[in-house]
Amino acid sequence: MMQAMRARQQYAAIDTATRTEQANPHRLIEMLYDELLSALRQAGIAVDRGDLALKSSRISRALSILHGLESSLDFNRGGSVAQSLSSAYGYLRQETIAAGRDNDSRRLAAATEAAVGLADAWRQIRP
Repeated sequence: MMQAMRARQQYAAIDTATRTEQANPHRLIEMLYDELLSALRQAGIAVDRGDLALKSSRISRALSILHGLESSLDFNRGGSVAQSLSSAYGYLRQETIAAGRDNDSRRLAAATEAAVGLADAWRQIRP
């Protein structure tokens, strides 16, 4: 059982590495949004199930992704759009931290919906 799980994790890592190497910058951000949504949804499920270890790992993953998204912003060229995205990422970060602290899956669901809006907007601006 453990070998099968490790094998799946290794295949997933290889798949992610391959997709990342072949992606353009726009697609990389899209992939980050996809992973953020997955992490937030999984954290909500973990909260509902009382799985504290999974909750912690998924919240940590979501926070890492939010940090990556925010650090990629170019405030010189992005102007007010970059500022708005920075504020949105800050809100998502605060909500994710509070939801994890309080074991609040509804708050995670609200953060997920906000992130869905950002991801959908990003997909609409194909290069």
